[in-house]
Amino acid sequence: MQRARLLGLCGAALAALLLPWRPAAGAVDPTVAVALFYAPAPVNTYSGLVPEEYASADLSARLAAASSGRFAVVARDRVRAQEAGLRWRDSDALRFARLTALAHAAGADSLVVGWIESLVLDRLGGGGTNFDIGGEGGGVLSVAAVLVVQIFDASQERIVHQGKFAGHAVGAVPAIVIQGALDDAAQRAAVALAGSLAAAPGAP
Repeated sequence: MQRARLLGLCGAALAALLLPWRPAAGAVDPTVAVALFYAPAPVNTYSGLVPEEYASADLSARLAAASSGRFAVVARDRVRAQEAGLRWRDSDALRFARLTALAHAAGADSLVVGWIESLVLDRLGGGGTNFDIGGEGGGVLSVAAVLVVQIFDASQERIVHQGKFAGHAVGAVPAIVIQGALDDAAQRAAVALAGSLAAAPGAP
């Protein structure tokens, strides 16, 4: 009997994640969701870090911090659950019908869509090209990241804004330096996009 109760609770929790999210009653602020980033040119995974997912979660958190109460940001975990329910693929970021479906499922007025245009690792002073921990070369790493970010207006079913943002970081551990470069680019994007997102449908 206890096992049945546990299974029932787990099922209810999963169903809650997959249900379309809606802001609290009376909320008038526009709502924003960040879709999974993609990379036109394949990027490597370093020590378990997936740059596309990291960039999505990072930008989502930074937009929430930059909102100053002017718009609400749907938690990235909830958006990820909706993507799974829709069987989201990288190519869907280029299809307005799929973007609209995801925005509606996430309860968002606007969807932030982006891709990693480039992610370049360089070992300062030369050295090897194996950047994994324990790889050849050693020394200081430099990482340059470029993100292209768009705002998709779900009510108009079109892209209403696009920007390109570069980030840079140096350090010794590949995964941490990559995170630093993506953090830098995402912070620049969040600051630049906040004003446009605050003016999205539903703004007072």
